[in-house]
Amino acid sequence: MLLKELLASTPVYELVGLREIEIKGLAVTPEEVKEGYLFIYDPEMTQLSYQEAVKRAVERGAVAICIGQDQEIIPLNVTFIKTYHINRFISAVARNFYNNPSQVIELVGITGSHGKSTIGWMIKSVLDASNQDGVIIGSTYCQMNDEPCRLFKNAIFPLTLNPLLHEAIQKGIGIGVIECSYTAIVKDLLRHIWFDSIIYTDLYTYFQNHQSDSHYLEIRKTLIDHLKSVNSPIILNVDDYYANQLKGRTQIGYGICHKSYVNAQDIHLTPHGSRFTVKTSQGSWDIVLNVPGIHNVYNALATIAWCLKKGMDMELVRYGLENFESGIAIEMGNDVYRNVDIYVRDTLDVDELDALYSQLKGRTKGKMVTLFPVGGHIDVSKYREIGQIVNRHSDHCILVTDYAFHGPMEKAFNIAQQMGNTVIGHEMDCYKAIQKAVEIAGEKGCVLVLSPPDLNERFSDAIS
Repeated sequence: MLLKELLASTPVYELVGLREIEIKGLAVTPEEVKEGYLFIYDPEMTQLSYQEAVKRAVERGAVAICIGQDQEIIPLNVTFIKTYHINRFISAVARNFYNNPSQVIELVGITGSHGKSTIGWMIKSVLDASNQDGVIIGSTYCQMNDEPCRLFKNAIFPLTLNPLLHEAIQKGIGIGVIECSYTAIVKDLLRHIWFDSIIYTDLYTYFQNHQSDSHYLEIRKTLIDHLKSVNSPIILNVDDYYANQLKGRTQIGYGICHKSYVNAQDIHLTPHGSRFTVKTSQGSWDIVLNVPGIHNVYNALATIAWCLKKGMDMELVRYGLENFESGIAIEMGNDVYRNVDIYVRDTLDVDELDALYSQLKGRTKGKMVTLFPVGGHIDVSKYREIGQIVNRHSDHCILVTDYAFHGPMEKAFNIAQQMGNTVIGHEMDCYKAIQKAVEIAGEKGCVLVLSPPDLNERFSDAIS
């Protein structure tokens, strides 16, 4: 490719030398340079000094050198390019050199604090079950079709990611899954990658700090600007507290606490996996997972939401998920998993609720934990009645802020005052609250998620 073509739409503000020269490759370390290459000097990529790195690159055959605005041009017989942003330049020239592969292949980007790798491999398992060719690229690995993973120091780096996508296209692969970490987004590594859909596993961070959470949220939101069209779907965990801040475009919700496009009910967790019923507008299916933990139920829901929006056959989706095993890609860690049942009900009728508790307690040998989103337009007197029922039956109650209404937690206090014998906890985020509830319930415990009707209506209208 000619240098002048390679530099199209790149952040260049000065060029000294010839433009009509052939560029045969790109490199960011002198050791990678071959005859006819463009060498991009990035001080973060080499321990050599600027002058030493450039001289070695030229000795190895570099015909053009890109440098930052702070470096001085060295009197060498090559073309020098100055950029005001090295990372964006690398991203742009990698896109150009490999003929913008992300515009050709269908790509789904997965971002969030947790679950990126697992969802990616779940999608890959469903693609395999559907006999569809796919490539999955994580931060340090890549697998195309059934080929074993190739390991990389950073597979999301533009000079690695773009050639991998280009190779996938040449092999006839039509779908790609990319793990989009916060670091990759904030460093502009994905700046010139275009997606057909995005999955948000969650939007909060490891920090218990509003300022840090807001920063990470804003960075992850920028990924929406990489969607190819206004109809490109955003697959969203509606149980995440910050989900309400991603309004607009085509949002496809999944969750447990709030009704949406895809929901899980009657969840039975075991030390080795889980069983649950997934409910969608297209019907209901029983799912069996061979990976444990409530977080993997959420990961499966995200996968199902993406697959259904794509129009895939649900039986093939179920087959792919039921044949998914974590050992092919990820480690499960040292978490302890127990037998816990989770039931989701939207009834607030006092008599029905009392009968429901009695029924569930007859099946439960462990603790009974209630998770209750508080807020909305429910009358205070109704909360008092509910509080008395919860106090009579539940060992622990976690009150969660209603996402639709961010007013004072007066109603939470009203319900809490009725529960003198019940241990009360508070969580801002339903996604975290349900994980905490499972932990509290313990072996053979039960979690009852009460989802008031007005909360359900919110998501059934906004996300469908």
